[in-house]
Amino acid sequence: MAWSHTIASLSVRYRLAIVFITAAACLGGVYCARRMPSSVFPETEFPRVVVLIDNGVMPADEMMARVTRPIEEAVKDIPGVIQVRSATGRGNAEVNVFFDWSVDMARSELYVLSRVSQLAPELPPSAKSTVWRLTFNAFPIIGISLTSPGRELRELWEIARYELKPRFLRIPGVARVSLVGGRRPEYHVVVDPQKLAEVGLALSDVSRALEASNLIAPAGYHSENYTLYLAVVDNRAKGPSDIENIVVRMRGNHPLRIRDFARVERGPEPVFNVVSAQGRPAVLLNIRAQPSGSNILQIASALRAQLDELRRVLPPDLTLSFYYDQSLLVRESVASVWEAMAVGLIFAVVILYGFLKNWGSVFTAVVVIPVSVLATVVAMFAAKM
Repeated sequence: MAWSHTIASLSVRYRLAIVFITAAACLGGVYCARRMPSSVFPETEFPRVVVLIDNGVMPADEMMARVTRPIEEAVKDIPGVIQVRSATGRGNAEVNVFFDWSVDMARSELYVLSRVSQLAPELPPSAKSTVWRLTFNAFPIIGISLTSPGRELRELWEIARYELKPRFLRIPGVARVSLVGGRRPEYHVVVDPQKLAEVGLALSDVSRALEASNLIAPAGYHSENYTLYLAVVDNRAKGPSDIENIVVRMRGNHPLRIRDFARVERGPEPVFNVVSAQGRPAVLLNIRAQPSGSNILQIASALRAQLDELRRVLPPDLTLSFYYDQSLLVRESVASVWEAMAVGLIFAVVILYGFLKNWGSVFTAVVVIPVSVLATVVAMFAAKM
């Protein structure tokens, strides 16, 4: 009784300060609730790093001996590693490095990346490796499809790569935008085997000539009148005619050019998958969020505004639409949480009045429950939850 009397006396004496603190907590809770990151899953760092290796069409047994096993042996002695698992197929391999839950995963990812980089000279020259730290943000949060009734996939890919992707990357909170589908444009050198044999060349000669001729390199500098001029040798092919005029070999004083035994044509890169959306061939743009502090709802709102602007400037035959959107689930989940809180408050009021028959006690509950919830939101925001 003495403690309750003391608390009551302090509450009456400092009632203005208590009202001010309560109002500040409520305002802070509203502010934090509007700015708190929202996602389907919490920010979790799994103790797992994935190494992906792509090496064309190398047989699986060769991939195992020359790529997978050396990487497994290189990462096994990294501090905190408890297990290494791998899966190898034709031309590709996946090495999963599992760590103890107590390690710093950002540092562990750097360890794995360093080991793979040190091992690169021993791997086949054509092998390309990628290192990822597994988090929920490694998966796309939003997917957008680009379709057209009359355009080629090659043209759709160029629009997605050079017009849409840079715009989406400027949105705050977006980490990466990856393209799926479409066909990257390229130039094909179609060699006539009979003509190639007549001039005494092999396909390897043509390949080396293309690699050696299509380059850009610095050529030094020239200083004059207090001005430094930088020189660059640009020998890159700008079109089919430039490729056709590349000299493969000199025969006496006569150059053997690619046009003498081959033709050059523009075409799409070979692909082995088919991607469609809205019943048409499509290019998909998968959008991933930043590893920490990203808000899916804000990203989705900014993305919708960007799409509205794009629809006004892009040709009318191009269709941009969402085929996957986590923000819908997040928005519905957040709304259901606030709805559950409101329903719980109503039931609390009804039950308190039914038992106590005192509106003063009911009013106390009506005030205390929202204040405690908003104060909890402030604490969650401070803890970066």
